[in-house]
Amino acid sequence: MAPDEGDAASYSFPEVHAFAPFYTLQPNAQTMALQVDLWMRLILSYCAAHRRFQLDADGEWERTSDLFCHRELDRALSPDTIRLIFAHMVDKGRAVYDPPLPRGYKAPKVGQVEPDRRTHALSVSAARALPTYQVEPGNRIWVYWHTPSEWGDQIYAWVKDTGQTRVVLTLYELQHSVWVERQGLPPHMLRQALDTLVVRKCAQIFGSSATEGDENLGVKFV
Repeated sequence: MAPDEGDAASYSFPEVHAFAPFYTLQPNAQTMALQVDLWMRLILSYCAAHRRFQLDADGEWERTSDLFCHRELDRALSPDTIRLIFAHMVDKGRAVYDPPLPRGYKAPKVGQVEPDRRTHALSVSAARALPTYQVEPGNRIWVYWHTPSEWGDQIYAWVKDTGQTRVVLTLYELQHSVWVERQGLPPHMLRQALDTLVVRKCAQIFGSSATEGDENLGVKFV
């Protein structure tokens, strides 16, 4: 568990967040790789502390959030740079696209992107003025500050601690359980976590439908 997980009040940004060049994609390949990896780690720690599960490169919140904007520096990440960071997170298994990328579409990769005006830092006012929620492949991700498998481990530990193994619970009951609500776990992430337990033969899912939104599905932990 991250040391500041769920503790937004005590979260503090690393020093690099206040470094102006951090907001412009660097031309040197090695420096760019380090920069993008640092952004990934920063995003994961921020989302863990604030229990944020989704991000959108063109989202209204992202345009003005202190995650991607630094008001004192008057710097903000461009959407193209954010999409490159998202692609790196997906490549490292710390995020998935929502929705998946179109067939044949290739996500940007560090080392294959040439920095230009689209990856240059924006002013905070310029970031705010950009149109929001554009339909662009790779815009939105589920953030895996815990992977589905890690969430599955935590769910299974809670089930065992509360004596609910071999008990059939509906998906609705799990979604509204004290533990899941305390974690703020969205239904999509809960279902992904349960699917990892099914693969590991730690749980079974019963019901006439296997669709994600069917709250009447039964789940038995074994």
